[in-house]
Amino acid sequence: MAGMADRARLSPETETPVNPYSLLEAVNSSSDTAHTGWLIFLAIMTYLVIAVAGVTHEALLLETPVQLPILQVKIQLKQFFQFAPIVLVLFHLGILAQLVLLARKTLEFDHAIRFLELSDKRTHPLRLELHNFFFVQAIAGPQRSAVMSGFLNIMSWLTIVILPVVLLLYMQVAFLPYHDPTTTWINRVFLSIDIAGVLLIGVFLMRAETSFFQAFWRSTAAHPLSAIATSLVLAVVAYLSYFAATIPGEPLDRMGQKLMAWSVPADDGKIKQGGFSLPFLSAAADEALFGIFRRNLVVTDSDLVASREPGSETTLRLRGRDLRYAKLDRTDLSGADLTGATLDGASLVGANLEKATLSCAEPDTVMLSDNRVAARCASARDVDLSRAQLGHARLWGIDLSGAKLDEAQLDGADLSNSLLTGASLSSAHLDKAELTGGVQAQGANFLNASLQGADLTGARLQLADFSSAALQGALLDFAQLEGAVLRDANLEAASLQRAKLLGTDMSGMKMAGSDLRGALIWMTQPPVWDSTGLTDLSELAVRAPDEAERSGLKQNMERIADDDVRRRGMEVVEQLAEKDATWSGSIDQQRWQSWVGASPPPPALTYKPDLTAYLTKLMCSARWSNGAIATGVARRAMAAQFRGDVVAVYDGLKAPSCAATSGPPAKVMRDLSSAAESARF
Repeated sequence: MAGMADRARLSPETETPVNPYSLLEAVNSSSDTAHTGWLIFLAIMTYLVIAVAGVTHEALLLETPVQLPILQVKIQLKQFFQFAPIVLVLFHLGILAQLVLLARKTLEFDHAIRFLELSDKRTHPLRLELHNFFFVQAIAGPQRSAVMSGFLNIMSWLTIVILPVVLLLYMQVAFLPYHDPTTTWINRVFLSIDIAGVLLIGVFLMRAETSFFQAFWRSTAAHPLSAIATSLVLAVVAYLSYFAATIPGEPLDRMGQKLMAWSVPADDGKIKQGGFSLPFLSAAADEALFGIFRRNLVVTDSDLVASREPGSETTLRLRGRDLRYAKLDRTDLSGADLTGATLDGASLVGANLEKATLSCAEPDTVMLSDNRVAARCASARDVDLSRAQLGHARLWGIDLSGAKLDEAQLDGADLSNSLLTGASLSSAHLDKAELTGGVQAQGANFLNASLQGADLTGARLQLADFSSAALQGALLDFAQLEGAVLRDANLEAASLQRAKLLGTDMSGMKMAGSDLRGALIWMTQPPVWDSTGLTDLSELAVRAPDEAERSGLKQNMERIADDDVRRRGMEVVEQLAEKDATWSGSIDQQRWQSWVGASPPPPALTYKPDLTAYLTKLMCSARWSNGAIATGVARRAMAAQFRGDVVAVYDGLKAPSCAATSGPPAKVMRDLSSAAESARF
């Protein structure tokens, strides 16, 4: 039927068929040129496939330049993925245009020679003289078997129409884990241009029409299966580019998840951000599509700083990088500069981040306006840093809300001005760490954690759980501990001056040698009594909070970002209001009141030397030779309100017999030395 329709096709301009002998040379000449162009285009596609396939996730993480095969030329990673699609589309449109011109001549040749054939079969010997280019052979070549004809048509369909489009999608998917919206959109735009070119130009490959709509209609009617298959493939590729190969969290990603919500199982009401959102096709357990493609970086068990320069603190520069949902377990990133990086939802279990920097690019902005977005602060919400090594890491201003830091090593880390709301730091080590600047750690879990010598001055610790935590020598001055749990915690030699301990559970807590002057106590379960008599309770305020304090507490609880922690905080506020009257006169209240009476306002004459001797013995004990408690005692001794002897503390810490002499940070020792020198004169 199609052959008869072709034979009957006569336009008004060509009532008399063109002489096929005169067309043969023109067709063969154009075919030879087009065949050469097709081979070059095929070589370019093969070249790009090899180049893109060589880009690993580690190369994406480190921004390793793309080394072109054979040429051995290196091109910057982002520039390669931005310009390679443009080059491919231009070549593709060029070869399509060239093939359309060839198709016009070949179709005219086929139409003319049909008048010389006695049957519908293409048997004229002149067809044997056509160029061997399969595109020409498929249109006007001699009669062949159905298998051979199908093979020629599939070759044309795949290499000219489908493979270039699929390669463009492959380049987009290969670069997707880098999470760069600009490059991803460049890929999408040029993929759309290429698809539009295939639709607008490709229909003329099989129809010698002058109108697009006529060519489209007649091509679809003559080759319905090919038209349907092409449309389906192009539609699938376009869908994958716009709604599946998306950067987590971008508008198109949210739209794609909504479209596929009925086929993608949710996890606690949230769709997983690791895999692709595809209908009837779910990613594997490792969230890889077909075991190859991923939306997020996966670089595990790798030493990324093996080639660090001697004496250089910064090993890798990953400033401002989008590493959301990346999997970097057990990877060595020590000394890396991740200032302003985004690690939300990432997994860095057991990773080495010692001396790494995950802070704010503009810290002054945080201090002035608390605008962490404008300050380009590092964000690691819901990150998994279990068992990670973060010793002496610079985490100033980082957002670690909801993060998992169980058993993490954070000794000496700077967490000033950070957000730790709802974070889990169970069994973590934060000895000598700095958590000043109003650290927000409401609802954080410090169960069995070690915070010896840590500085939590002014920290917001409402509802935090410090059960069985080691807080010897820690500074908690002005800390907000409403509703916190300090059950069985060890706060020997700690300082809690003017801390707010409303509704705090301090049962079983050890507080020998600690300083609670000015702390606000109400509905607070009392700790273990200090038999040494060195705990300073002389200015303890055991009273109900006034209206201003209650209003401030309520506002603080309402400002908590985490919904669950905020709900629990409001429950504490309600309990303080409900049980206010019943706690007054209770056994716990009377016990606190009796302790205040047992501590005269001016301490006993021997208090100063006794406290100093106790603190010196504690910090210089061989058991605490790492200098954690010594750091806390030194920080406490530098305060103007210190009731011990700062000179004796300094001399004791510098004595050869002190096991913790080299333990405290250099800055702490310099400040202590200055305070001791001032006290001497």
